[in-house]
Amino acid sequence: MLLLVPCLLQEPNVAPAETVVTAPRSQPTLTTPAADVVVVTAQELRATGERSLPRAIARAAGTAVWMQETNTGGGSPILRGLVGPHVLIVVDGVRLNDSTTRLGPNQSLNTIDIEIVERVEIIQGPSAVLYGSDAVGGTLLIWTKRRAPGSAARTGNLGAVDLALSGQYESASDGGRAAVDTSWAGESDGLRVIGSVFEHDDLRSGGGEVDFTGYHATGFFTSWDHALSDEQSLRAILRIHRDFDVPRTDRLLTGYGQVAPSNAEFDFALQDNTAYTLVFDDHSAGALSDRMQARMFLRNYDEQRRVRNTGSTARRVEHDEITGYGFGLDFQKRLGEDHHLTYGVDFERDDVDSERSDTNIVTSVVTPRPGTFAPNSHYSSAGVFLQDEITSFAPVALTAGLRYSRFDFSFNEFTATPAGGPEQSGGFDAWTASLQASHELSEGLRLTATVAQGFRAPKLDDLAKNSTIFGGTELANPDLDPEESLSGSLALDIEQGPWRAGVSAYHATLSDFIGRVLTDLGDPGTTGDETYLRENVGTVEFVGVNLGVRRQLGDESSPWNAGVGASWTKGRQYDDTVNPATGTADFNDVPARRIPPLFGYAALGYEASTLEHTIAWGELRLTAADDQGELHPEDLSDPRINPDGTAGWATLDFDLGGPLGGAGSSSGWNLGFHNIFDREYRVHGSGFDSPGFNVIVGLHWAF
Repeated sequence: MLLLVPCLLQEPNVAPAETVVTAPRSQPTLTTPAADVVVVTAQELRATGERSLPRAIARAAGTAVWMQETNTGGGSPILRGLVGPHVLIVVDGVRLNDSTTRLGPNQSLNTIDIEIVERVEIIQGPSAVLYGSDAVGGTLLIWTKRRAPGSAARTGNLGAVDLALSGQYESASDGGRAAVDTSWAGESDGLRVIGSVFEHDDLRSGGGEVDFTGYHATGFFTSWDHALSDEQSLRAILRIHRDFDVPRTDRLLTGYGQVAPSNAEFDFALQDNTAYTLVFDDHSAGALSDRMQARMFLRNYDEQRRVRNTGSTARRVEHDEITGYGFGLDFQKRLGEDHHLTYGVDFERDDVDSERSDTNIVTSVVTPRPGTFAPNSHYSSAGVFLQDEITSFAPVALTAGLRYSRFDFSFNEFTATPAGGPEQSGGFDAWTASLQASHELSEGLRLTATVAQGFRAPKLDDLAKNSTIFGGTELANPDLDPEESLSGSLALDIEQGPWRAGVSAYHATLSDFIGRVLTDLGDPGTTGDETYLRENVGTVEFVGVNLGVRRQLGDESSPWNAGVGASWTKGRQYDDTVNPATGTADFNDVPARRIPPLFGYAALGYEASTLEHTIAWGELRLTAADDQGELHPEDLSDPRINPDGTAGWATLDFDLGGPLGGAGSSSGWNLGFHNIFDREYRVHGSGFDSPGFNVIVGLHWAF
C-alpha cells in the first residue's frame, strides 16, 4: 500500500469517522489477519495520480493486487492468481459481479468512478461464507462517499453547504478528468452529489504512441442520508457511469504471433453502469440482533459493441442489457461474552436481453442475428449464512462460518433466428464453510491460520452465451457444475515499535475448473475456425506468498518512512482431457493461465507532522516485476502475451503534494513523475504496453 496518508487532501469539512460505514457482514473479525487485508482511502487513491480506479487500486494496494488491462477502459484485478469471475467486487454491500461477468478479464471495475470512492478494502483469499459465489481469489469491497446528517454545520438553520472542484491531467494520454463535488448537511439529512467527466487520447508508451487506447466517459453520483432516529437511518444511492467508444485494444493491434489484427473494428460503443441502492440501518438492540442492515438494489448494465473481423465486410452490432434486482439482510448479535454472531440472507435475479444485427458495409444490407446470450435468459441466486466469533478458547480466538447457496437459470435454446427454441432450465447449489484461528504469540506478534472453502457457480456467461475467441468459436454449456475451491493459509502480523509487517502464505485448489475443450477442428489448413465447448476440465492448484514491511525512520516524530513489498504466485493446471487434434492431454500438468510474475516495490515516503508545509507528503517508489516464462498453452496462443515470455521490468515514480491556501485548508495539489526513465514494458497479460514517462498534475479546490 502507499507508505503515506496525505491527510491534507481530506474531503472538505467531513470528519472521517462520519464517513466510515460498512455492512455488518463486512466488518473485520477478531481473527482477521492484517496481512490479508489492505484498506485504501480516497486520499490515497488520489495521491497515486492514476487515471482510473483499477490503476489507482493496483498502485495504492502495493502487492495485494496485480492489475491486468486488456484495454484502457478495463482493468481486472488478479488476486492469488485468479481473475475475472473468480474475484468478487462489492459496492456498498451490493455485488458488482452479475450473471454475465466474463470468464476472463472484464470491464466491471472501471465502471466505478474513482471520484465517488471513499475507500476500497482488498481481502485476499476466499470469502464465500459471507458473499457466496465468485469470492475465490479474493474480494474488493468498495464504499462510496456520503455526507452525514449534522456534519460540519456552519450556517445555522440552513445547514452546511460545501463545494469542491478537482481536476487531473496526465501527459501520457494528453487527457484527464474533472469533477464537481457538492454536499449539504442538515440536522437529520445529508446530501452529496458528484459529477465527473473523463477524456483520454491515445496513450504514449515508452516505445511510442499506442493506437486504439483513447476514450471518454461521464459519471454522476448522489447519496442521500436521513436519520430516522439516533439509532436508525436510511440511505439512498444513485450512481451512473458511462464509457463511450472504448476500443478493444488487443483486437485492433497486431499481437504476438499475428500478421494482422484480429479485428478491423472492435469498440465498446457504450458501457453504461447504473445502480440504485436503498440501505436501512438499525443499531437498536433487540431479540434477533444488536444491529441490522437491510439493502435493496436495482442495477442495469447496458453494453453495446461494434465488431468487424479483419478482411470481413460484415459489421456486427451487439447489444446486451442486464437488469438485476435483489436484497440483502445482515444481522449481528452478541450471545454472552464468548460468541458474536453475524448472519443473514441475500437474493438477486438477472434478466438479460441480447440483440445483434449484421450490416454489410458494401451493400448496407442489415440482417438480424441471434444475440450473444440466448433469448429470455434469466438467472437467480439466494443464500443464507452464519458466522460466529468465538473467544471461549482464549488465548486462541476462532471464527467459524457456514453458508448455503442456491442458483437457478432458464433460457431459450439458440437457433438460427433471434426468437430461439424451446426453454432450457436448471440449477445447482453449494455448501461452503470456513474456520479461522488467531493467536497472539507476544505483544505485537499475531499468527492466524485459515481453512476456507470457496466456489464459483456457472453463470449465464458459461451456460447461455456463444462467443468468438482467439482461435475460433466458444459454445455455451447448460450442463456445467460449480467450481469448488479449498484454501489454507498462514498469516503473521507484526506491529512492534517503528515496524509494521505482514506475511501471508497460502495453498489453494480449484476443482471442476471451467475451461474449454476442442469439439471441431474445422479446416485443418485454416486457423480460427475451430469450435470449443465450455466444460468442467480439471483442477488448478495455487501456492503463493505475500510480504509487506514498513518502518518509521528515526523517532516517532520523524516524517520519513520506508517500505518494501513482494508477491509470488505459482499455479498449475491438471486436466487429462485429450485434444483430438494432437491425441495428447495438452493441459495436464501445465502452468495455470495468466499467473503474475514475482513482483514488488521499494519506497521512501515523507509525511509532514503538521499542515504548515508547502510540501506535505511525498514518495519515491521503485516498482519491479520479474520475467514470466511459465505460460499455459492458451497463453502461448494469446496475442496479448509474448510466447517467449513476458520480459521483466522496473519503473521509478516520484509523487508529492501539499495544501492550497495555508494550514488547515482542505484544498490541495499533487504532482507526479511516473516511469521517469521512460521504460518500454508490458504488464503480463495486458493487451498493450504501459505508459511511458508521464507527468501528472492534480488540483483540488474546496470552497
